[in-house]
Amino acid sequence: MPENEIDWPGYLREFHTAAPGSTEALLSRAVSGDHTPYRWLVRAVSGEARRVLDLACGNGPVARELYGRWVVGVDNNQVQLSGAPGPKVQADALHLPFTNEAFDVVTCSMGLMVLQPLPEVLAEAARVLRRGGVLAATVPAVRPLRRGDIRTLTGLTTRLRSTPQFPAGGEITGLRDQLRAAGFDVMESQRERYAYTVRSIEDARRLVGALYLPGSTDGRREAAAAWLAERADGKDGLEVAIPVRRITAMRTKVALA
Repeated sequence: MPENEIDWPGYLREFHTAAPGSTEALLSRAVSGDHTPYRWLVRAVSGEARRVLDLACGNGPVARELYGRWVVGVDNNQVQLSGAPGPKVQADALHLPFTNEAFDVVTCSMGLMVLQPLPEVLAEAARVLRRGGVLAATVPAVRPLRRGDIRTLTGLTTRLRSTPQFPAGGEITGLRDQLRAAGFDVMESQRERYAYTVRSIEDARRLVGALYLPGSTDGRREAAAAWLAERADGKDGLEVAIPVRRITAMRTKVALA
């Protein structure tokens, strides 16, 4: 299905209502060295930050990593939000129910690629951040990959007959420029390869079940999961690469008109 024909709000609502927590179930088992993408994201949060807003929080994996901090979770899906710890608010990212400069940090784990229109979302995040406050976000990336990763990912997408899709496209382009227009100075942009290990059909189904695949059939998903499990059989497991980009930006000025 062409991306411009997808009813993204409807698709995302149905996806996360039917499978709340599917993203956390996958990413909490994806590792690089001693950390997951969630732990990598919160490492960008200063120890002096007292007020944190977790945007598109889902069921709260970032808040759990920031245990002991005051973290407010915001999500527009009530089913997802019901599993989040601590204070939480059901709201649209375009209309956050908070006063200007209410937070020291805004985090967003793998959410900017689905929040639309992104320039308005970033402007709203800047509004609720104090001057000097930080936005720390992770988004999907296309690299880094190892040679064997490409073979596995190609086989997976061949069986799905699709690649994972997002409203903002594959990897967000022009993100630095959009952040600057919203009043941010980009401090760092890094990439990391995480590995999710498939050892069983349940592991494979967890991976496939967390992907946004509008138009894909249940049969294709199951065929892809079975292929992954078959490749992992008799080995120490099959690594599936999940490249992630982390970007950190400081709110320094008002958004451009």
